Amino acid sequence: MSHPRYLTSATCTLRRATLLAMVLGALASAQDVDLTTRLRLAQSFEQVGDWERASSIYASLHETDPHNFVFFDGVRRCYIQLKQYGKAIALVERRLMLQPRDENLLSVLGGLYYQIGEPGKADSLWRVVLSSDPRNPNLYRLIASQMIEHRQYEQAAEIYRGARRALANEEVFIEELASLYSALHQYELATAEYVRMLRLRPQQRSYIEARLGFLTGREEGLRAALNVVRKEIRKAPTDIPLHSLLAWLFMEGKDLPSALIEYQTIDKLSNANGSELLQFGQRAMQEKAPFVAARAFQEVIGKQPALPVIAQARFGYARAIEELSFERDTAIQIGLATQRPLIAKPEDLPVSEVRPGFEGAVQLYESLVTDYPNSEMAMQALYRIGIIRFQRFFDLDGAAAAFDRLRKLPFNAALVNEATVSTAEVRVAQNDLAEARMEYRRLLAASPELYRDRVLFHLAELDFFEADFDSALAKLRAITANVNTDLANDALQLLYFIQENATAAPAGLRAFAKADLLMRQKKYSEALARFQELIQQYSTALLLDDAMMKTGELHLLLNQNSDALKVFGQIVSDMPMSILKDRAQMRIAEIYETRLRDKQKAVEAYEQLLIKYPTSLYREEARKRTRVLRGDLL
Repeated sequence: MSHPRYLTSATCTLRRATLLAMVLGALASAQDVDLTTRLRLAQSFEQVGDWERASSIYASLHETDPHNFVFFDGVRRCYIQLKQYGKAIALVERRLMLQPRDENLLSVLGGLYYQIGEPGKADSLWRVVLSSDPRNPNLYRLIASQMIEHRQYEQAAEIYRGARRALANEEVFIEELASLYSALHQYELATAEYVRMLRLRPQQRSYIEARLGFLTGREEGLRAALNVVRKEIRKAPTDIPLHSLLAWLFMEGKDLPSALIEYQTIDKLSNANGSELLQFGQRAMQEKAPFVAARAFQEVIGKQPALPVIAQARFGYARAIEELSFERDTAIQIGLATQRPLIAKPEDLPVSEVRPGFEGAVQLYESLVTDYPNSEMAMQALYRIGIIRFQRFFDLDGAAAAFDRLRKLPFNAALVNEATVSTAEVRVAQNDLAEARMEYRRLLAASPELYRDRVLFHLAELDFFEADFDSALAKLRAITANVNTDLANDALQLLYFIQENATAAPAGLRAFAKADLLMRQKKYSEALARFQELIQQYSTALLLDDAMMKTGELHLLLNQNSDALKVFGQIVSDMPMSILKDRAQMRIAEIYETRLRDKQKAVEAYEQLLIKYPTSLYREEARKRTRVLRGDLL
C-alpha cells in the first residue's frame, strides 16, 4: 500500500476536487433544508391569515431563487390578500420578462388590472391570450376563470359562448356554463345545459340530477327546470332519459301523481313490463305517498308481469293499503276529515279492500301467503299481518299465531329475529313476562352481537315492570357504557329515572312501574286510574311530573283532549322545577294543531315554547310548525 507522501500530484488533485465537491454538496443540502424550512413557515403563516409575515418570507425566498414558481406565486397571493395590487403587477411583469409568452401570467396580469379599475387593459391582455391560439379550449377556460375570480359571471359566460363559436362545437363547456347560469339565477339556461349533458352522457343522469338539485331548492328554479324539460320532451317524445329527468323533477316538487304519469310512459317506452312502475311505487312509499304508490302497484299487477315482479307489486300494494288505512284511522281518531279518498277509483278494487280499518290490507297479505307458500314473500306478509293484528287490532293471539308461522320458515333470518322481538312484545301485552324473557334470550342466543343492547334494554324494562330495580340498573349500565349506540339515550333516561326515585320514593317507583306496565298493555283506563292515584299519594315525590306526563298521554289515548290540556297546563304552570315543562308545552301546541284544529291557539302555544324555553330540544320543530301554520312556507 502506498504511503501518503508518495502520492502522485494527479491523485492529490483528484482528492482535493472530491473534498471540494463534498463540501459544496453539504452546503447546497443545508441551503435546501433552509429554503424548505422557510417555505413551510411562510405557508403556515398563510394558512392562519398572517399575510404580512407570509409575504415577507415569500419575498425573501423569491429573491433567493427568482425562477422558482412556488416562491413567486406565494408572493403574488400575499400581495393580493394585502391589496397591494401595484406590487403584484410589478411582480408579474418582472416574471413576464423571463417568460414573455406565458398565457397564465398574462391572464393573471389582466385580472390584476381589472382589480385596480383598469378593465380596458385587462380586456386587452385577455384578448392577446385568446388570439395566440383561438382553437385552444384551455385558453378560454383560463380567461374565464380569471373573470369568475373577479365576479364577472356574464363576461365569463360570453367567453364560453364565444369559445363554442370559435371551436364550432356546442358540446364544450357545458358544465362550466351551467354553473355560471345557476350563479346568475338564469335557471332555464342552466337546465338547458344539463339537458345537453344528459343527451351526450345519459349514464350520468344521477350526477346531473344532483347538480340540478341546487336549482330545484328554489321554487323558481324548479319551475324553470320543468318548463325546459317539458319543451325538450315535446321535441323528442320517446327520449327515456328525458322522461326520467322530468319524473325526478316532479318528485323533487312533491308532485308524485305527475311523476307516476312519467313512469307509465317510461315503462312503456322501455318495454319494462311493470318493473319501472314497481320501482316508482317503492320510491313513492319511501316518500310517504301511499295513495300514488297504490296506483302504481295496481298498474303493475294489471300488466301480469313475471313472477318476482308481480309478487313484489302485490306486496307493495298491500303495504300501500295498510298505510292508507293508518292515515284514515288517524284522521278519524283525532277528528279530522280525510283530504282525499282512500284510493283513486274505489270501483277498481275488490269490496274487501275498502272495508273499515285494516281488514283489506290483512286480506291482501293473507292472499300472498296462500299464493306464495314456503317463501320469503310469505314471511314478509306474515310479519305485516302480525304487526297489524298486534298494533292495530290488539288481537294478541292472532298476532302471536302469525309470528309463529313466520318463524317456522327458513328464508330470512333477520325477519325471524324481528318476529321474535314482536312475539316478546305480545307476551308483555299478555302479561306473560316470563315467556317474554324467554323470547328475548332466544334472540340473544341466535344473534348476540347484533341484538345485545336491544335485548338488554328490553330485559331491563321487564326488570323495571317487576320492580327489580337493581337488576334493571345493571343492564342499563352495560348499555350506556357505549354512548354511541342508538339505545344509549333511552337507556340513560330510564337509568336516571330509577336512580333518582329508587331511594327517595321506592314505593312510589313500584307503583309507577305497575301503572306503566298497564299502559304498555293498552289497559288505558286502568293505567290512568293508577297514575292518578299515584299522583295523589306521592304528591311530593320527584317522579310526580313524570306521572303527570303519563296521565296527559293517557287522556289523549282515550280521546280526552280537554283533560290532556289541563294536565299538561298544570305541569307548565304549577311545576317550576320540572324538566318536562317544555315537553308539556309542546304537547299543548300539538293538541291545538292536530286535534282541535285551532290554528291561532296552536301558534300561540308554539310561540310560548320559543319564548319560555329558548334552549329546548323542541325549539326547531316548534319554529318550523309555527311558520307552516302562519303560511310562511306556502
